Amino acid sequence: MGLRGVAATRAARELLRPLSGRPTLRTAGADLLIWAALCLPLLLELAAVAGGSSAAALESPAAAAAASTALAAVVALSRPYPLAAAVLAITLSETWTTSFTFAVAGLCYLLGRRDPRAWPAGAAVLVGIAALATWLAMAPHLLIGVPGMVITYVFTIVLPWMVGSYRRLRENLDEAGWERARRLEREQRIAQDEARLRERSRIAQDMHDSLGHELSLIALRAGALELASDIPERHRTSAAELRESATTATERLREIVGVLRESGGDAPTEPAGEGIAELVERARGSGVDVALERSGIWEGVAPMVDRAAHRVVQEGLTNATKHAPGAPVRVRLERSAEEVVATVANRTPREPAVPRSADSPGGGRGLVGLAERVRLAGGTLETDERDGGFEVVARFPAEGRPAAASDETPPDEPGPAAADDHRRAARRSLRRRTAAMVAAGAVLVAVGVAFAVGSTYLRMASATLEPADYEALPVGAPTGQVEQRLPVQQYAPAAGADSSAAAERYDCRYYRSDEDFPNGEYTAYRLCFGGGELVSKDVLDAPGGTGTGE
Repeated sequence: MGLRGVAATRAARELLRPLSGRPTLRTAGADLLIWAALCLPLLLELAAVAGGSSAAALESPAAAAAASTALAAVVALSRPYPLAAAVLAITLSETWTTSFTFAVAGLCYLLGRRDPRAWPAGAAVLVGIAALATWLAMAPHLLIGVPGMVITYVFTIVLPWMVGSYRRLRENLDEAGWERARRLEREQRIAQDEARLRERSRIAQDMHDSLGHELSLIALRAGALELASDIPERHRTSAAELRESATTATERLREIVGVLRESGGDAPTEPAGEGIAELVERARGSGVDVALERSGIWEGVAPMVDRAAHRVVQEGLTNATKHAPGAPVRVRLERSAEEVVATVANRTPREPAVPRSADSPGGGRGLVGLAERVRLAGGTLETDERDGGFEVVARFPAEGRPAAASDETPPDEPGPAAADDHRRAARRSLRRRTAAMVAAGAVLVAVGVAFAVGSTYLRMASATLEPADYEALPVGAPTGQVEQRLPVQQYAPAAGADSSAAAERYDCRYYRSDEDFPNGEYTAYRLCFGGGELVSKDVLDAPGGTGTGE
C-alpha cells in the first residue's frame, strides 16, 4: 500500500472515530430539546398542508412523522459523528423537504461546536463544490440560480459552522483561563504550606536553643554533684548517669532539629536567645525609627508565646523597613490577666515606597509563616491598614496554651476549589443577567405591541363616522355646521387610495363607518368641501363594502 493509501486509511479511521463517550441523561435531554426545536418547521409545514397549501412537500401526518423520525436519527448521530449528521441533513434537505433547512443550520452549528477538526469539514466543502460543478456542467441552463444557491449555502452551512467553531474556541479559551487560575491557586497553597513548614522548622530551632540551654544546665549541675565529695558513692553514680543522659538528649535534639532545618538555608543572623528589647535596640542601631512600649510585666511569659511575639516583632520590623522606609514604627507589648498582646504598627512613610511586582520574592509568605507561628502558640494574628500605615497584632492566651492537635489547618484556609466556586458564581451571574435581559426585552416588546395596538385602535375609533350620522349630513350644508358632527380625526389610509377628480379639486376628508379592530368590516366615507359648503359625500371601495355617491 502506497503513501496515499496509508493517508486515506488514516483519514477514514479518523472520520469513523466517535467524538464523545457514552451518552448520559444530561446529553440525552439536551438532544431531545434540540430535536424538538428542529421539528418546528415540520409542524409548520404540516399545518400549511392542513390549511390547503399546495406548496408543502409533506402531504400527510405520516410523512411528517417519518421526517421527524429521520431528524431524530440525525440528531442522535450528531454527537458522536457531527460531520456525518450535517451531511445527512443537507442531503435530506435537498432530496425530501426544505423544512430541513433549519435543521441543516443547527447541525452545521453543532459540527463547528463539537468537532475540533477542520479538515473533515473542509473536505466536505470541496466535495460539495465538486458536486455542484458537475451538476452545472450537466445542466448549464441552471447557472442562473447559482447566486441564490451560494447565498443559501453561506447562510445555512458556512456561517453556522463558523459561529459554532467560534463558540468552541471561546469556551476552550475560557476553560484555559480557569485552569490557569486553579493552577495558580494550587501553587499558592503549596507556597503557603511551605511557609508554614519553614516556620515550624524555625520553631523547632528555637525550642532546640531553649531546651539545649536547659539540658546543658542540667548536665552541668549533675557534673558538679558527681564531683562532690560529701555525698555517698551511689549518689555520685546517679549524678554521672544523669549527666550522661542530659548530654545524650542534647545531642539527639540537635540531630533532630538539624534534619528539620532547610537545606542550604542561611545561617541565623540574630543572636541566640535574643529578647524583644534587644531586637528593638538592634533595629534602632540600624537606623530604624522604632519605639518600644510596655504594659504589664513581660517576664515570666510562656516560652512559646515569648518566641512567637519575638517573631511577630521581627517580621513587623522587616516589613516596615521594606515597604515603608523612613516611617516611624511603634512596638507595644501588653500583658494582662486574660491575654498577652504584641503589636507592631508603622505610620505613613515619609517617602513613597517602591511598589513591588507580583513576581518579586516574598509574595506574602512572611505573614503566612507568621500566622502559623502565632497559631501554634495558641494565639491569633490580625493585620490591617490603619491611618495610612500597617498594623500587625498578635493575641495569645495568658496561660500560653498551645494549639490543639486537631487544628492542623488554619480556619481561614481557602477551599480546594475556590477557582471553581468563582467560575460557578460567574456563570450564575451571567445566567441571571441573561434572564434579566430577555425579560426586559420581552417587557419592552409587550409594551411596544400594546402601545401600537392601543394607538391604532384609538386612531380608528376617533376617525369613525356612524352610518346614521353620515346619512344625516345634507349636501350643500355649511362647512362649519358639518364639522360639528364629524369625528376629531380622519381615516388616513383612505386618502392615499383615492385618486379621483373630486379629491384633486375639493378639500376631501375621509372617515370609516366602524372601529372594528383589527380586521373588522367597515365602509369608507369621503366628504368633499368647497366654497364653504359640503359639495359631495361618497362611499368608497373598502374592505367593508362599497356604495354610491351623492
